[in-house]
Order: sequence, then C-alpha cells, then structure tokens
Amino acid sequence: MTIPSAPRDVPQDRRGKRGRRLGPIADGAGAAHRAWLEPLRDAFHGSGLTLDELQVRTGWPKSHISELLRAVERYPRWAFVRTVLMVLKPRVSYEAMRLRWVLAARDAGKRTSWIKDCLHEAGGAGGRAVAAGPAPLDYLAFQEMHRPHYTRYAAAFLRRPALVEKAVGDAFTLLLLLWHDALASENPERFAWPILRQTVFEHTPKANGRPSLALAAFDTVALDTAPDPVGQVEETMALFRAVAELAPVQRDVVVLLHLCGLEDTQVADELGVSLASVRSTARHAKRNLHTILHPMSTAEEGHPRGLDH
Repeated sequence: MTIPSAPRDVPQDRRGKRGRRLGPIADGAGAAHRAWLEPLRDAFHGSGLTLDELQVRTGWPKSHISELLRAVERYPRWAFVRTVLMVLKPRVSYEAMRLRWVLAARDAGKRTSWIKDCLHEAGGAGGRAVAAGPAPLDYLAFQEMHRPHYTRYAAAFLRRPALVEKAVGDAFTLLLLLWHDALASENPERFAWPILRQTVFEHTPKANGRPSLALAAFDTVALDTAPDPVGQVEETMALFRAVAELAPVQRDVVVLLHLCGLEDTQVADELGVSLASVRSTARHAKRNLHTILHPMSTAEEGHPRGLDH
C-alpha cells in the first residue's frame, strides 16, 4: 500500500487549521494493524479536531495520541485505543474495531494473556464487559460444534498435537473474551474464523511470509499408495507450496476441502459464508493453483495470474 504524503493525507479543509498535522503511518505497520488504524485516522481527519483538542477530550498526552495514530512505538493497549475510538467514532463498528485490534495484536506477537488483560482492563464504565465467571451456554455450544473442525484445520498446519491444542485453545479463549461482540455481529461463525486463522498462523512455520504446508506433504493418501514415493513427495510438496501462495480465503477453502476432508456445505458452515461462495472460491483457487504450477502454459492460454479473490 502506498503511503500518501502529509498534505494529501489531510483533507483540504483541515490544512489551514491551527495545530500540528498528523504524519503518515509508519512503514513498519502491517496490514492487520492498518485494518483498525486507517478507519481511526479517517475519523480523526473527518472530525475537524486538532491533536490538542483530542488530548483534552481523551485525557491522553498529545504525543501519545500522535504515536497511536501513526503506529510508532509499541503496539497500543486496547484501553488507549478504545478511549480515542469513543471520541472519534469511526464508521467501522465498535465490535469490528475491537476484533481487528485483537487480530493485529496477535500479528504483533502479543500473547493471549496480554490481550486478555487488555480487554479486562478496558471493561467497566462505558465499555463492554468481558468474559468473567462461567462461560455462556451458547458459547459452550458453539465451541462443542466447531472445535473438531477447528482442530482438523489447525492440524493441517501444525503437525505437533500440543501445538494444535494450544492454537485452538487460544482461539477459543479470545473468542470467549469477544463473545458479546460475536453475538452482536451479523454472523458468529464469520466473526470467529479470522481469530482461528490468525492464531494458527502465529504458530505455523513460515516460508516467504506465508504459512508452510510442507510437512503435510508427508501425510497424504497419495503418498501411501504411490509407486514412486520420492517423486510423489516432490509433486505433493510443489502443490502444497502453491496452496500456501493463495489468498487467505482461497487457502482456507482448499485446506478444509482437501486436507481436512470436509464437504462444501460443512466448509460454508465453518466460514460463515454461503455454499455458492465456497464453490466459487474453490473454482478460483483451482484456477490460481494451475497458474502457479504451470505458469508457461497459463501465459500461452492468456489466463491472468491474480491471487486476490
């Protein structure tokens, strides 16, 4: 993503206003961090407030607010983000911003315990209560329904049972903390899935920044029945490397269908999307895999190589 220069980053009607302009987002901010930061910055620019005025309304030092809105220094605690968010009121819903903050915290390497402390810290007056005491019955039912398939998905990336159990457990811990937000969302399954994906990704070996499925190549039916196991491993590893290059939603669909053995209706239920969407995504994934594995033939056929569906 190209970061605009400071004059373009500030609307025309704000350029003549007194007060220090807000600088651009730091280069090191990842996509997950930007997912909640950019709506917050847009709300700041649209509010007509200066940093001095925002300091008065939030009670936080102006320098800290500037650092928050530019993604410099340490990843911010939710209580700080929430205070600024409640003043600026971005277009993105509170629940969505909270989920994005959690996912970005995972991306920044924050432990589940740190995230849990932050969410508890922000509870109380004016905030949503976070999970305390016995888990709600509807949450327990959700966990019982989805844990088996969540575990199979995690096992496709994490070959050690202890890591699989930890990743899935962390995902459900975070979901419990966000359960009120999940219920308030349009679709709890769709709300929960990115939490699982991000948590599994945190523990997964990476290859060029993408989750590696290489070890899964040694655990396939094709390998068990192959007359040439070495050749089959090479072929299967090439395929799994190509799967890792797919966009996240395409990768999830391929893994759930072909590595976890789920039916397309079950995949739709886990992702919280329509059956038509799963089938369409699977078709796009198949086309993109062909492009990755056979770039020369695809170029001759005139097919695009896009992987962003």
